[in-house]
Amino acid sequence: MLPLTEERESLTEIVRSLSSEELAALRYFVKYRSVGEILVSRELRSLGIRNPSRVLAKLTSLGLVRRGVGCYTISREVLEAVRRGEVGI
Repeated sequence: MLPLTEERESLTEIVRSLSSEELAALRYFVKYRSVGEILVSRELRSLGIRNPSRVLAKLTSLGLVRRGVGCYTISREVLEAVRRGEVGI
């Protein structure tokens, strides 16, 4: 589960509180669920995100994205909430 909350309303609030760069990165992960570290950094820069490392660290700390061995993956809870239409991204 997300470290800050287990409630759906709070997930919505977390997403609403994201900066435009963080939201763009989260949209990227909805489309490309799991991406290697090097590629995601390059791709996020191409989307206009100036500091991909900072954005990835924030999304990871919020539990929206998980860091694996050499890759980043959107959390299952976020992806399911987006699919159900509970969180608009």
